[in-house]
Amino acid sequence: MRRVAFAFAVVAVAWSAASSAAVAAPEIQIAQGRLNGSEEDGVASYKGIPFAKPPVGDLRWRAPQEAPSWNGVRDASNFGAICPQIKFRWVGNSPQSEDCLTVNVWSPKTAANSKLPVMVWIYGGAFRNGGSAAPLYDGTDLAKHGVVIVSFNYRLGLLGFFAHPALAEESPNEAIGNYGLMDQVAALKWVQKNIAAFGGDPANVTVFGESAGGMSVNDLIASPAARGLFVKAISESGLGMTAMPTLEAAEGVARKFATRQRTFESTERILKQLRSLSVSAILADQATLHDLAASAPIVDGKFMPLDVSVAFAKGDIAKVAYLAGSNSNEATLMDELRMTPSTMMDPLGPNADFVRRIYEKDGKLSDEDFGKQLFDDALFSSGAHGLAAFMTKTGKPAYLYRFAYVADALRARGDTGVGHGGEVVYIWGLHGLERDALMSRLADAATPKDREIVALMQDYWTNFAKTGNPNGNDRPNWPQLSPSEDATLVIDDKTQAVENFRKAQISVMYGAWSKRTSLPAPY
Repeated sequence: MRRVAFAFAVVAVAWSAASSAAVAAPEIQIAQGRLNGSEEDGVASYKGIPFAKPPVGDLRWRAPQEAPSWNGVRDASNFGAICPQIKFRWVGNSPQSEDCLTVNVWSPKTAANSKLPVMVWIYGGAFRNGGSAAPLYDGTDLAKHGVVIVSFNYRLGLLGFFAHPALAEESPNEAIGNYGLMDQVAALKWVQKNIAAFGGDPANVTVFGESAGGMSVNDLIASPAARGLFVKAISESGLGMTAMPTLEAAEGVARKFATRQRTFESTERILKQLRSLSVSAILADQATLHDLAASAPIVDGKFMPLDVSVAFAKGDIAKVAYLAGSNSNEATLMDELRMTPSTMMDPLGPNADFVRRIYEKDGKLSDEDFGKQLFDDALFSSGAHGLAAFMTKTGKPAYLYRFAYVADALRARGDTGVGHGGEVVYIWGLHGLERDALMSRLADAATPKDREIVALMQDYWTNFAKTGNPNGNDRPNWPQLSPSEDATLVIDDKTQAVENFRKAQISVMYGAWSKRTSLPAPY
């Protein structure tokens, strides 16, 4: 199964400007210069700070360059522009610009010797959409748990993932294609260099993200370029066991793009023409592309030497504490992806009856439900479980979750499971949802039970960032994954650890993975 399932996945986030009663935050000094920001509810925030030069002109489709410095005091009270992307309903009127490589920080204690744990968020959006300015991702609530929160922008779509062979000829010693991931590494290097000024501990950094952000977390663990930049990782709905596009596939997409843009001359001339294209022309072409190799991380042989699952299986990864999981109805993506139950069942071929008996051990399933469960396990459940199991073999702790809690406001409309991205609002808090009528009702009508799930998720996530163990605060025990205790924490009306959760179904996916990679299954 290719990672195509995320080509059009979206996360329901709000992009309207958040109102607040902010006051001035302490002025601080970082490597580039001095900053002032704002403070709200005892949490200081500094936004729109450049972590790399603007990737424009000759720097389009190049690795990010060292961030600029400035004289005087820079105003850091507002977000920078988000990276260029095709507008869809969640983008709203957020300004867009290629000059988008900025970082944001929320801190409850800016004293330089505070050494607070640091959590660095990577947004989702199929590597085509998203941005750190979404009010949903306001870090104030999480920072109150005694952690420093960081978010940033990274390049998207064809501007972030583009691998024309002329780029390799121009810079033969550089990796090409994964520019969005290179931006993420540059942001993490900025954190290492500067976060102490905000009260953070550069030796205690956790990366966390959802969807494309969760995939990015796994990619960073597998990339040698990110070694030593973080010590803990949380991957929410981040796949893992599916194959990444190859460099050859990405080069083919890029060549066709260049041909459509009428570039036919020398390497130097081709790149000059491509870099002179308007952003609108690039986005217009991108809108016609449905090939994942056109807008997602690839195995390029340098920045990403191996497919993520292969790197994890071989132990060629950063050895970090790892937390991963998915939601109870990730198959909400199927309609958006124009996938059907047959899409999932047809590849089973002669094994269809055998696999179906495994899935129907607790009762008969309709074709629709069977296909949805195959989708969920092939892309999500097996990915989280598989990578977590591989991580345990490095000697590092790993924890698995399944988020299944459905709020009353969502049950009222008939929801029976949690769709893709549905856990995000509980981690960040029920705010920033104004652009979606249903989510706005959820925030307005949140029950004590809903708010308890918010507190539960925030405790687990921040506890993990502090110690590498999500337990504490008298929350239900979350066992560490191991061959002798294959437990998944199921977060629902009753939150509890479940042994061997969907293990038989997941083992089917491991069989297919082993056949593809010629490697032993995780368990």
